[in-house]
Amino acid sequence: MNRFIKISLSVILFILLQSTSLFAQKKAHHKHGGNKKVVVVKNHHHHGHKHYKPVYHPVWGPKIGFYRRWVFFPRYNFYWDNLNSQYVYWGGNVWIRTASPPPAIINVNISNEKKYELKEPEDTINDIYGNNSAHKTEYPEN
Repeated sequence: MNRFIKISLSVILFILLQSTSLFAQKKAHHKHGGNKKVVVVKNHHHHGHKHYKPVYHPVWGPKIGFYRRWVFFPRYNFYWDNLNSQYVYWGGNVWIRTASPPPAIINVNISNEKKYELKEPEDTINDIYGNNSAHKTEYPEN
């Protein structure tokens, strides 16, 4: 009887660990879902094969869709990070990364402001502000 209880407990423990592992994987999969949706895009260059591209809908413009990580606002010289749903702006002596809008745009509807989706190679750059002087030159306010 004692051996039967040990085996039963081992089986129950194994089942619990497996279900916990599956739950953790499923939760981790949805963790970064925030403002991102995935769409199927037909690409004629790949002979009809489908590939998936994320479409980001930022909190400040949910009806606007972006395919790139970074959006630059030249008038206010700040960035929106679609991947992390954060603003990145110059705070006087350091660059600040936050979910809250920069003070300069508190009463501004930025969905109507001139904005530029940065190029695909810049999607992997976390410290995008390192290219700020080039962005200010390349992307005009008007």
